[in-house]
Amino acid sequence: MTVYCSCLMRNILLKWLPFFIAWLSLFPLYGQNPFITGSSITEDNLKINIVFDEEIYASSACNTLTCIDVMDFRLSLSGGSATLGSPIPTTITKLGNYNFVPFWNSGEPNNSGGENYAQHVSTGRLNDLRNCSNLPGVLEIINPNPQTIAGYVYITSWPVGSPCAHSYYRSTTSGCWTDEKQKARDAGGDLLVYNSVEEYQYLVPGFASMAGVANTWIGLSQDTNAADYSEPSGGWYWDDGTPIDNSAAKVTYQITYSLVGTPTGDERVTVNPVTNPRSVYNCGGIFAQIQNNGLNRVNLIDKTKPYIVDISVAEDNSAITVRFQEEVFTNAMGNLITASDFILSVEDNGIPANLFNSSNPLNISYYNNRSFVLQLPLNGNHITGNEDVIVSIPGVFDRVGLQADNPPIINSVRLNKSKTGPIYLGMNYSTNVVSGTLQPSDYNYFCEEGFYGNYNIAYHTGPNLEPAVGDYIILNYRYSYPQLFATGNDYAFLHLRGFDKILEIQKSNGLIVAKYNCN
Repeated sequence: MTVYCSCLMRNILLKWLPFFIAWLSLFPLYGQNPFITGSSITEDNLKINIVFDEEIYASSACNTLTCIDVMDFRLSLSGGSATLGSPIPTTITKLGNYNFVPFWNSGEPNNSGGENYAQHVSTGRLNDLRNCSNLPGVLEIINPNPQTIAGYVYITSWPVGSPCAHSYYRSTTSGCWTDEKQKARDAGGDLLVYNSVEEYQYLVPGFASMAGVANTWIGLSQDTNAADYSEPSGGWYWDDGTPIDNSAAKVTYQITYSLVGTPTGDERVTVNPVTNPRSVYNCGGIFAQIQNNGLNRVNLIDKTKPYIVDISVAEDNSAITVRFQEEVFTNAMGNLITASDFILSVEDNGIPANLFNSSNPLNISYYNNRSFVLQLPLNGNHITGNEDVIVSIPGVFDRVGLQADNPPIINSVRLNKSKTGPIYLGMNYSTNVVSGTLQPSDYNYFCEEGFYGNYNIAYHTGPNLEPAVGDYIILNYRYSYPQLFATGNDYAFLHLRGFDKILEIQKSNGLIVAKYNCN
């Protein structure tokens, strides 16, 4: 009997348990702390959306008259090169949770001639227009107090008497939607975004006049790159990122903040409630705590264009190595770099030099997606060491599709002097302060230097094997030969074996200033 009862109870529990769990899910778990279940960053890196598991309040009394504000949260940033202007958000506002599709004017949107931006008609309802239809904009600022703002006239504030109120202003000038949007941002706010039907019903019809929101631009536009884009009614989004139908509305707050520098994509911003004093509660009076599960954290979007950080040249000038600060590709699809993505040219102290058979490298080798060895298409001309190879990168993108700056920050490298030789110079030498003072009695001293082991290997900068006046002797100049030429400001005389001549060389730089015949 005991076994029968146990089995019966178990079957009853198994049958009704799913219904009981579903029933419990209809009620907030006020016994647990409210927490952030997800976060995201807007494309401009200036707004973070945080999603809570339930409604939140600024007091334990579940008082809707108190408002969540910027002092209730703190930001921190790690990694990358950009920094926070302040750990305190600039603004915070709750995003909408209402379907505004029924508020289109009759027959709208109709996309007549590329109409991707929204206006209020004279009744206050919505209509789509082209960007440069000439209209004033409605500025919305998160501030309950009317202000004097250049270029705007105050309309009203809502909710009336609330410390959470937003204020609305009408532009005194007219322009394109994009121009009015930038003007609103410059004024410290944005174009009007409806976050609730109550906000709409307050402004329309109450302020749907030529002194209010009638015939104005608002912060609603059609994103032609959105996954849900279609004409005429798909892809419409408010400027805070909320879809017009709020099909995925949750308890979402949008934080704007100040950012210093250009993000590299390595920055991570974390959002947490202030806990001392406690600032964020659910309706059961339970306060929010610091989170460490990563759901309150976003990575900033890379906004740094790829650029060259170093260019080096091979000793024999056959190739250059180009290194970028990040991985780069031939297009925004992430395909590998090719030789045609680099454009090469040569300057000789500002005068074009004809050293290349092509403006592209002959081929390209990879160290990784940051460093590339480019074989130079030299045409055989003698290189003096004054030539600079200029590198342009018009076809280079990073992983997120940002195109490299052109011209790059670093875009050139100087070629090494061509070395001709080897030639052999005697180790016996004498010096004079004044050029051209070699005495005939010294000729035999140099010219009869007989032992082959008594010569140094050298190279020179001239195009012919026999060095000429005006060439430079190369001894351990960017090359790994052990002999160092004698130093000083005077002149040295050395025997040139193989041509049986005496070279007079300026010791300060190796310049050949004269030659003397041994015979």
